[in-house]
Amino acid sequence: MTDFSTRAVSNNQHFTETEARFNALLKATSDVIYSFSPDWSEMRELDGRGFLKDTKGPTLNWKENNVHPEDLDLVNQTIELAIAEKKVFYLEHRVLRADGSPGWTISRAVPILDNDGEIIEWFGTASDITERKNAELQLVEARIKSDQQKRFYETVTSNTPDLMYVFDLEYRFTYANQALLTMWGKTWEDAIGKSLLENGYEPWHAEMHEREIDNIKENKQPIRGEVSFPHAVLGKRIYDYILTPVLDDRGEVEAIAGTTRDVTDRKRIEESLENSAKDLQAINEELAASNEELATSIEEVAMVNQELILAQDQVAESQLAFRLAVSAANFGTWFIHSTTREFITDARLKELFGYYEDEPLTIEDALAQITKEYRPFVASKLENAIYNNGDYDVTYPVVGLHDHRFRWLRAIGNLKVDSSGTFSAFTGVVMDITEQYLAEAEVKLAAENLSMAIEAAGLGTFQINAIDRTFVASAKLKEFFGFDPDDVVPYEAAINQIHPDYRQQVAELVELTINEGGRFDTEYPIIGNIDGKTRWVRAIGEMQQRNGKEYFTGVINEITEKKLDEIRKNDFIGMVSHELKTPLTSMKAYIQVLNYRLKNYEEEFVIKTLERADLQVNKMTTMINGFLNISRLESGKIDISLQNFDIAALLKEIEEETQGTISTHELLFSPSSEIFINADREKIAHVIHNLISNAVKYSAFGTKILINCDTLKDEVIVSVKDQGMGIRSSDAIHIFDRYYRVEGEHMHSISGFGIGLYLCAEIVKRHEGRIWLDSEYGVGSQFVFSLPI
Repeated sequence: MTDFSTRAVSNNQHFTETEARFNALLKATSDVIYSFSPDWSEMRELDGRGFLKDTKGPTLNWKENNVHPEDLDLVNQTIELAIAEKKVFYLEHRVLRADGSPGWTISRAVPILDNDGEIIEWFGTASDITERKNAELQLVEARIKSDQQKRFYETVTSNTPDLMYVFDLEYRFTYANQALLTMWGKTWEDAIGKSLLENGYEPWHAEMHEREIDNIKENKQPIRGEVSFPHAVLGKRIYDYILTPVLDDRGEVEAIAGTTRDVTDRKRIEESLENSAKDLQAINEELAASNEELATSIEEVAMVNQELILAQDQVAESQLAFRLAVSAANFGTWFIHSTTREFITDARLKELFGYYEDEPLTIEDALAQITKEYRPFVASKLENAIYNNGDYDVTYPVVGLHDHRFRWLRAIGNLKVDSSGTFSAFTGVVMDITEQYLAEAEVKLAAENLSMAIEAAGLGTFQINAIDRTFVASAKLKEFFGFDPDDVVPYEAAINQIHPDYRQQVAELVELTINEGGRFDTEYPIIGNIDGKTRWVRAIGEMQQRNGKEYFTGVINEITEKKLDEIRKNDFIGMVSHELKTPLTSMKAYIQVLNYRLKNYEEEFVIKTLERADLQVNKMTTMINGFLNISRLESGKIDISLQNFDIAALLKEIEEETQGTISTHELLFSPSSEIFINADREKIAHVIHNLISNAVKYSAFGTKILINCDTLKDEVIVSVKDQGMGIRSSDAIHIFDRYYRVEGEHMHSISGFGIGLYLCAEIVKRHEGRIWLDSEYGVGSQFVFSLPI
């Protein structure tokens, strides 16, 4: 058994050369630094940096002091795995901070091995991520609250018995609540985006509503009506509806919201009452005739009297049925004498206005409970209805007298005049529509927001059913694909309008998104169905779930001008670059011939001049190759040739190359074990060379450049770190953009066109990797990229 302390002493001299570097690194970092014995039982030292309690000497109770009790098992399991595999210890877990409060950390520890490959020590760092974790928890809570609010509004809308819906300006349904869908016997997918005819309305009925919508668009005033429509389950029903304009911030109509109530039972009661009244009138006429013949036919009079009694019973039964229906609907009722202004109400109406059942209520009292801004309007409508037989169907808010409860009420009344015209009564009902009104306002707001966003962006929208590939497209999208707004466009028809060179690729991406999820974001040309015009579009979409069904939804934006500009520019760059390469190649050959012939020439100025010329030709050749690569990349002609290779061996080759070509800086390559990846070896070498070249270009003479390669989970991480001028955060977000260069006085002497990092980023992305920058202005920069293992 090897003694740890003896082995540490014997290896002390081996580590002397790197000790100074480790000490400098430890001082520079803000992370917690620690070291352990090979089996992790003893903590040698802990520099807590104010985050954890410091430990200046060996301790055995480090877990009780620093690890959160609930994460102790997880930490122990991860330690055992790291020891068994002699791999890097990496874990995100909770800790007990220096002040005793709980915190979060990302801890990494590296095993230090002796010549026999045995662990002699563990050395590691821990980063404080408490604030990030707290922010993540707050985000989760915020999402939970948002989902709760969403479910609340959906519950309010879906549970109302009234039919609620929204039309766009092309007479298509953009919203329908569950009650309406049930009446149609349809699902959301079958109904939304469809016209009136497509949802089962008869032609005369559809034309009537379209005329009403046109009238609302022109006059910006609501319309109320009554119509019959077949219910999917209950058969033909009668509906009372109100269509209301939805105005944008400019006061223009952008949609029409509707609310419909089933009044079949009420209408049947009214018809029954009217029929009974007609029957009674007929009987009275017969009675008058019978009285004239009373002397000759007593028996006939008796029979007529009997019929009168039966008719009166029928009227009484109809009136009772009407009262029962009103009571069941929880309506309040009123009676106003047009001459005496006598006001008679039931208990429910008093309740709606916040009065007690045994408390008197006058017309003036009722108007006083209506909010101030609506009171004059309601009073005017009431007077016009009583004395001019005007329409009385008003909606207004009230505040209860005693309960101070805010309610939205809808009142409907009719003027009744007797046959002589000497007596008239104004009667009607009041219903509580608070939930319905608030739900309608919410739908209106959502429709306004959605419509404004889509209209402002000039986007086309689409929806594809994941099961049957039913395709629903907006008018703007149909315009992009060369269809008329009223055309029904099947999914296959839309795919067929994509340019043949891109059709299969886009179809496969759509299927991949539907089957595996993820984000869909691609650009492609389409050929208009009618106009034959070629347009470039960018499509973005993702999978969504609604009512237990999955849909692929997204937006499409036209980018024709931008794309054509890019194509023309890339063609020009490619052409110019090709034309420049020929004279440069000749110039390079001439310089080489002159150098050969003047190798024994003693004129130092001529030799130096040729060396500088050769250097400038090399720089120009590099830039031209960069432009050519961009042209090939964006035209899809740059190929990625994948092969399995050891990236550690590639870095070793690059190290040997740079030792002979770079003498102005100290390049330090960290040792790395074999790491095999499947990638394009030549292009990954290009990325590493470019990052090293930039580090040399932007850091002072004689400074160090650190090149490191390591693994993290299922990725290989390569980094190039310099001690240069650093990059401001305002520039860092654009550093990988094409042709972007950092501005500043110190940049005038540094050549470049801003294409190197763009090419690096594109190469890494095409390998399904990541690339990023860590930089501190005035201190230095570290460029990092990852590739999947």
